[in-house]
Amino acid sequence: MVGAAAVLIFSLVLYYIGISPHLGATAAPKLAPPGIYQPLFWGGLWGIPFALITWQRDSHYYLIGWLYFLAPVLALYFIFAPMRGIGMFGLSKGLPYTFYLLLVNAPYGIVTALAAKLLSPSAGG
Repeated sequence: MVGAAAVLIFSLVLYYIGISPHLGATAAPKLAPPGIYQPLFWGGLWGIPFALITWQRDSHYYLIGWLYFLAPVLALYFIFAPMRGIGMFGLSKGLPYTFYLLLVNAPYGIVTALAAKLLSPSAGG
């Protein structure tokens, strides 16, 4: 869920510094209930397999996190974007929007890996 919060904050930063509109994201992210619950729920749900993968590992958290963010992005590209009517990869909104979806979700794996490392049993000793 921490990774999902990072994605929300990153998407907000991208929007307010003016990058998101250039990539096809024309609305600011909603950080008020009920809009915030869905990304946090899905981020927490995606965190469960991540926790199982990294449980009691001593290394490679960041590599795993960097690669792991691709799982939710692929689900977004192949399942959720078509369900929202924007086609596979979100291509009906243009190629820049497809890149935006990849860019805005990149913090998920890294921040989730950082949280997992900090919370791991081996972090204390």
